[in-house]
Amino acid sequence: MTTSEWVFLGIVAMLGHAMALFWYVAKKHDWRICERTIYDLPVKDRQLKRELLNSIHTPTHAVILGIFLGLGYFGNTSWLSFILTLLTTTIWAEIWHYFSHRAMHLNSLHWIHAEHHKSHLNTPLTAISFSFSEKLIFDIGMLLPFAAADYFLNVNFFGIATWFVGYLVINSFSHANFEFRSAGYNRHVGKILATTTYHSLHHSRYTGNYGLGTRVLDRIFGTEWDDYERLYHRVNAERRPLTRLREQVEASEEV
Repeated sequence: MTTSEWVFLGIVAMLGHAMALFWYVAKKHDWRICERTIYDLPVKDRQLKRELLNSIHTPTHAVILGIFLGLGYFGNTSWLSFILTLLTTTIWAEIWHYFSHRAMHLNSLHWIHAEHHKSHLNTPLTAISFSFSEKLIFDIGMLLPFAAADYFLNVNFFGIATWFVGYLVINSFSHANFEFRSAGYNRHVGKILATTTYHSLHHSRYTGNYGLGTRVLDRIFGTEWDDYERLYHRVNAERRPLTRLREQVEASEEV
């Protein structure tokens, strides 16, 4: 493997914990990005300890990606292959995450996902707190199709690695318990892209809002919470955080 490939693997392996540290420092020093709290509730120390323990196997995706690379996969280095691989990875990730996520909420499969859902309130560590089974299933489901496609299309390693970098940053923001986007976000691009508030509802209410980075599949399959935009307005425009996990924003509180 080349030096650039090793560097990218290192970044992909450590970025999840680096983002957790970022949010810890931001909250401790009251940075402006933490001004708009979503759920104004205390977090118990045992949750943080459990999440930190779960984060030990967070770099699993870097290990699997490195194994494929070492076996000779993902060798295309052209700019076109980079762009096509990054685009395809982004689309596949949204599809794979949505349907595997919904499947893990079935009674027969929920044991895989239950550890992540012990965190009803998100913390800087929640984004990297998964059972080993869930982490392994998600990562294999992400990478195995590209390894199969590599026999025909010659996939680009840097396209996949760049997606993981973006995913680790966005996933960290999605679990932050602070909303940083503009008050009018859901009037334009927010009709498609999800927010921190969006995913916070999934944790606090345990179902719904299954999407990774977009609202698209939730809206197609009817799994989006219908008070999401009203709740977003309350948190972001009115600066009024929620004080109960299952608290809802009634239709009378229209934006």
